Amino acid sequence: MGGYIAIYRPINVLFIAIAQILCAFFLDVDASLQNLYTGGLHFLVLGTLSCVVFGYWINDFLDQQRDAINKSKVKAISHLSQMIVYIHLLIFVSIALWCGRYLGVWFAGLFLITLVLLTLYSVWLKNILIAALHFVSIFSVYKLFPEIDIFLILHFAVLSGFIALAREIVKDLEDKDGDIATGAETIPIVFGQNIANIMVYVILLFTLSFSLVAFDVQKAYFQALLLYLYYTYVAFFIVVPLYYIAVDIRYASKKEEYTRLSLWLKYVIFVVILSILFF
Repeated sequence: MGGYIAIYRPINVLFIAIAQILCAFFLDVDASLQNLYTGGLHFLVLGTLSCVVFGYWINDFLDQQRDAINKSKVKAISHLSQMIVYIHLLIFVSIALWCGRYLGVWFAGLFLITLVLLTLYSVWLKNILIAALHFVSIFSVYKLFPEIDIFLILHFAVLSGFIALAREIVKDLEDKDGDIATGAETIPIVFGQNIANIMVYVILLFTLSFSLVAFDVQKAYFQALLLYLYYTYVAFFIVVPLYYIAVDIRYASKKEEYTRLSLWLKYVIFVVILSILFF
């Protein structure tokens, strides 16, 4: 049962749901639970998560051979018949399109395009799609609730998107042995491990620079005491870990090192989401 639940990546799904709910509630000064309900936030969250879970299921289904080499345990999806997998995928598609139909044409189109891109899955597109999903899942909240501060929503969407992109490349570095064995053309395989390390390093440096500029602009949103608390939180829980990961990735070479850095990046995404509470 635990292996079946793991296919859904419950922690990752929870992160995305929390991010959407917090953005809708805390980044709009006039937001209320009633407004969020009548505005259809629950349909946005459900539709988004259906697309995300669809992506995880189809990813595991297509990557069974690679995962058998890269992972110490066989994933639960390998024990399911193709028919069961297809039924799950159909359910996810149906839920996403039903939610999109309720929210309107723009969201129906967004969910449909996302599902089509994930269906036309390729190893090259995977990293970009995962990062795009993080960005779109947060920015779509603004489309549903345009009263939200556009600067703040862009800040959190861009930040989570780039960190997710860096993490996906790190995960490819972690799984490079299985990728080589199955002929997968991931970034570490095509450009080499050192180039992939540098790419993650550059992405994280850009993310740090973007963050520092954005955090300086955000001082206008806080009173004195809360500003100091916010800056302390950002410095210790976001900036320092990102700097540590950026330095460490330059010298990483072993699977265990990439596993550790991937977990650190997952932690940073979580604390970035929690920083929304300051607003």
